[in-house]
Amino acid sequence: MKKKYIVATIAGGLAILFIVALGFLYHNQTKKLPPPIYAFASDRSGNGDIFGLNRDGDLISLTDDPSADWDPAWSADGSMLAFTSHRSGNSDIWLLNVVETGDKAVPHNLTADPAWDYSPSWSPSGQSVAFVSERDGDPEIFVQNLESNSALQLTFNNEMDHLPAWSPDGKMIAFAAVRDGVERIHLIRPDGTDEQFATPPSIKGTSPAWSPDSQRLAFIGWDEQDQPGIYLMGPGETDLQLRYQARSWIGSLDWSADGEWLTFTAWDSGNHEVYALPAEGVDGYPLRLTVDDAWDDFLVVNPQAPFFDAPHDNVAQAAPAISLPPDEQFFTGANIADLSMTYLINDLGLGWGKSYVNWATVEPEPGEFRWIDPDNITKAMGDQQIKILMRVHGTPAWARPANSSYTHPPQDMDDFGRFMSALATRYKGKVAAYEIWNEPNLNYEWGNGQPDPAAYTEMLKAAYTAVKAADPEALVITGGLATTGDGSATAVGDLAFLQGMYDAGAKGYFDAVGSHPYTFGRSPDEIDLWGLSLSRVEEQYEVMQDNDDGQTRVWVTELGWVIASNWDLGEHQAIAVSQTQQAKYLTAAFEKLENDWPFVQAVFLFNLDFSTVAWYPSAEPMRWYAILNPDRTPRPAYTELRLSRRTP
Repeated sequence: MKKKYIVATIAGGLAILFIVALGFLYHNQTKKLPPPIYAFASDRSGNGDIFGLNRDGDLISLTDDPSADWDPAWSADGSMLAFTSHRSGNSDIWLLNVVETGDKAVPHNLTADPAWDYSPSWSPSGQSVAFVSERDGDPEIFVQNLESNSALQLTFNNEMDHLPAWSPDGKMIAFAAVRDGVERIHLIRPDGTDEQFATPPSIKGTSPAWSPDSQRLAFIGWDEQDQPGIYLMGPGETDLQLRYQARSWIGSLDWSADGEWLTFTAWDSGNHEVYALPAEGVDGYPLRLTVDDAWDDFLVVNPQAPFFDAPHDNVAQAAPAISLPPDEQFFTGANIADLSMTYLINDLGLGWGKSYVNWATVEPEPGEFRWIDPDNITKAMGDQQIKILMRVHGTPAWARPANSSYTHPPQDMDDFGRFMSALATRYKGKVAAYEIWNEPNLNYEWGNGQPDPAAYTEMLKAAYTAVKAADPEALVITGGLATTGDGSATAVGDLAFLQGMYDAGAKGYFDAVGSHPYTFGRSPDEIDLWGLSLSRVEEQYEVMQDNDDGQTRVWVTELGWVIASNWDLGEHQAIAVSQTQQAKYLTAAFEKLENDWPFVQAVFLFNLDFSTVAWYPSAEPMRWYAILNPDRTPRPAYTELRLSRRTP
């Protein structure tokens, strides 16, 4: 097993500790000990847990629960940790006294709300904790006293407020706020008054961290080219310094209590590792503090412990993101919402990303194009060397009947063909495949009218002809068929719709049939007599064979399991599974599709990160299909799928 190392100060000297067994030697506390020097979270044990480095240089396991623990935060006196835990079945804020006597200190929960609470930050007095809660339907900032059973809500809006950081002087709480789709740093007083902007309009920002004297604020920002970096600001708004320019994702910023170091998480070397950066001076290179195949994150330094200086041979130079080589015979990918998360597709060991282009947004008037959304998609995925499946949907008002919804197909398919020609011409060599519309056998995706396979075939022909003329190497995939059995009042049966496409002459106008074989809560191996199971892809392929099209392949462009939630998820509520089941089912489905059915060429999980974006409220079911938590930490499905895809 490979040896891992961390850097620590021992007896005033510097040493590199070589530790085996999952990257670290665990040491149980059996007596009252001084608190650890620092703490961080990692899923190296199979789920999220909190780890700490004690003053003897040993790495200790501070929590060891089958559920996930993340987001540690120190109290000012260094004796307590607040952290996010799922051990109660929800996401709550828990407290741990790290100097208690016993083999393991026993944590207890501060919050106990059915909604998700996460991202704690202590008040300097140690009497209150600020945190994020979704109890009003979206992420907002709350404060709760340790002696109280209720919390004070500080922010009120319909977008996202998160990542609170309480200033050491107690006067202000900094947090990241999304307003009109732009994330910046805001300030607010602990009583909820005097909310104000902290960062200038030209800089987007997240993950604020205060200097020990409360005079400066560090944050992670993006410049006009969307390059991430660590910025220092203060005491005046014009006093803004770019301290470190990163070349890949960075997050979880914190400032050591001695003011000398900024700690953060980065994905520079193919894994999430924790780093330290000198807050001052000319040497601006980060120092890597962990080396492990797991997801290490949220390094926080004990306010009562001095940070250590690492040796220069442990300097981790910034490097481009590492892309694992995709399997060219079988394609794996993920549906993604937040393009800043694109690097996670590489982290998972996948090769493709699926994103979305709304025709109505790109061409609001005939011949007038606004390319910002597809430009952002191709740049983000191109930077990570991710192949792109671009789903095209949404008819502009000018191209559909009056008073119809944007899901209604165009009146003139030539209009759609011209749009696809412009799209494929602009992104020739950048977009590998186009998926034409979404679940076209559903009434909703047909403008709430009756789905028409013949009309859809005309749309498909227009798209295929245009794409192949502009970019012959690009693939055209049919809109993923929803598994609907024999149909209903709101859907045409998927097999009947596919046959209708062949009857209308669709053969030869697509490179693969798209499929969305959701199992409605069943395991991948369970077969449903009505076709509501993963095995439906076999029946879809039989229709293809019956039409002498057996050489064409099936692409599963969406597949996932919704997890249980205390929110009313509507029709998704009855089919929800546990997080453990989601992990087991998703990993097994990927393996089954790749190994058991050679006619399936691709599978895209649904979804990676819809839980993390500002535009979906807490009760939106798509958030609960995600394999990331709202605070961006991995759910068990992420950890298990990553291990499966990255293991030879």
